[in-house]
Amino acid sequence: MKIRFCGVRGSIPTPGKETVRYGGNTACIELTGKEGTILIFDSGTGIRTIGDRLAPNSPLTIHLFLSHTHWDHIHGFPFFIPAYIPKNVINIYGPPHFDKTLSEIMAQQMVYSYFPVNSDELSATINYRDLKEETLQVGEFTVKSKLMNHPVTCFGYRVTEGYISIVYTGDNEPYYNFMANSVVDDSEREEIEMIVKEQNSRTVEFAKGVDVLICDAQYLDTEYPTKIGWGHSTTFHALDLAIKAEVKHLVIFHHEPSRSDDKMDELLQYTIDKCNELQHKGLKITAAIEGEEIDL
Repeated sequence: MKIRFCGVRGSIPTPGKETVRYGGNTACIELTGKEGTILIFDSGTGIRTIGDRLAPNSPLTIHLFLSHTHWDHIHGFPFFIPAYIPKNVINIYGPPHFDKTLSEIMAQQMVYSYFPVNSDELSATINYRDLKEETLQVGEFTVKSKLMNHPVTCFGYRVTEGYISIVYTGDNEPYYNFMANSVVDDSEREEIEMIVKEQNSRTVEFAKGVDVLICDAQYLDTEYPTKIGWGHSTTFHALDLAIKAEVKHLVIFHHEPSRSDDKMDELLQYTIDKCNELQHKGLKITAAIEGEEIDL
């Protein structure tokens, strides 16, 4: 299994001299299996570079898994060249909204008011699959989806090839008691706390023992108090999940758009130091860098 980071930024693209080392394209990760199966996770602006590289090899079959349909995770798709080439097949998997299918959501960003090509005019065969929590076999990969905590329906994915597994969380915030400051009786408070504990335990179990955990870690711990409920993790949240799940390699992902390369260096070193303080020196920690690869 080969992992290639093609977009690592959260929320909005950030081109410029202060983000050139880590990269400014929004979320997109490419996985290639030993038998050549291509999985792509999210279609932020990073997907354009994948398309430019793959297009000459058409006809292709590509499997695109969307964590969710917020704009920064889908707005690169209209610029994905393989979607315009006949005989290519693109299978798109992801969560529907409560009143819209996945295909309807994706088509909305390609109406003529916003883009010069309508989704019905794409030349490739585009197949949509609305997901729930389930397990799929895609070529040599087993892909398991799990609901994460975000303001819209959002999936994390666990991908296994042979004895190798990775988890991509998409956008995720640990569950918390949002009624902690509300006037509720003790029994209600205890019930909510039990639900929170159970849901966070499910996330730990989902990532248990993976070789690589690619984890939303958009905020610093000091930034989080003003971001509660926004659906993103802090560096400590990511580290805590990695330690509890006993993963081998934590990759910090979905970088805050205002975070410069120098500040990203500081954030990474802070996380490594925190891990050492907690005496988990066996855990490898890196920050996702656009263009870098991991061979497993």
